[in-house]
Amino acid sequence: MSNTSVMSALALVSLVGASARAEMSGAEIVLPETDMSAILAASSTGLAFGQDTGAQLDLFFSSEYGYCDARKVAHVWNTDPFSAKAIIGGKIANGLTNLVDADIASTAGRVSCEWGELGLTWDQAVALADYWGRSPGEAKAKAGDIASDLGHKGFMRTMAHVLEPSHPQNPSGNDAAYQQMFFNSDYGYCDALKVAHVWGTDVGSAKTVIGQKIAGGITDLVDADIASTATSVQCSWVDTELDFDDALTLADFWGVPVGEAKMKATAYTSEWGNRGFRDRLGSVLARG
Repeated sequence: MSNTSVMSALALVSLVGASARAEMSGAEIVLPETDMSAILAASSTGLAFGQDTGAQLDLFFSSEYGYCDARKVAHVWNTDPFSAKAIIGGKIANGLTNLVDADIASTAGRVSCEWGELGLTWDQAVALADYWGRSPGEAKAKAGDIASDLGHKGFMRTMAHVLEPSHPQNPSGNDAAYQQMFFNSDYGYCDALKVAHVWGTDVGSAKTVIGQKIAGGITDLVDADIASTATSVQCSWVDTELDFDDALTLADFWGVPVGEAKMKATAYTSEWGNRGFRDRLGSVLARG
């Protein structure tokens, strides 16, 4: 085995975790069979360190990911942030950023990030403060909290319309246009109520936020906000935007009285939001 192969294998052992052990035997490395399987699996996804490490790091630094993301991935992989940056770069090289995003999402509430790790400026802190109606210091703290859940990439995508007014997801900067996008969508008042809770703002502003995400093609972030309030935000029957005929249809479908159908629909909408309810039961309502 060449020196390069030895170094790459040793680096892979460190990536696989503390359970992987290597023993030097002359110029070869003798590994337990289970450890070798893990190394081969890591290598197949582009995680091997060695002469490509520099290229992997370059991919990380030129990507949307940041230090907060590296710390989250490091937590998942039980390694240091520097190695995590190379891991992220390896995933980028292999088109596996969905796995990076899953690692980041899995650390929500477990890995906290701070304002200083986001690499943002004072002017951007002021912009966030104006948007949230808070002081710059409070805006920094809130930004850190959001990044702790979403990571650097998620935070920057979510707040792009505030941090970068010329960003493609904010083509016109016209709040009325964004609200119209909301009204033309399958999102409803209960969804806006939930997003307002997450963002600490009013329902009108939440409708604008949802419209901005629709314009940017990132409604998955809206859906994540809605899902996060499944048990913390309760909507009323009026918020469901259903009518009495819908209640009759649902009552017939569920085999319950109309009043109970309205209560059931309200409970489901409180959990899933307007769009989620329509996704699941729209076919029933369409038959009514």
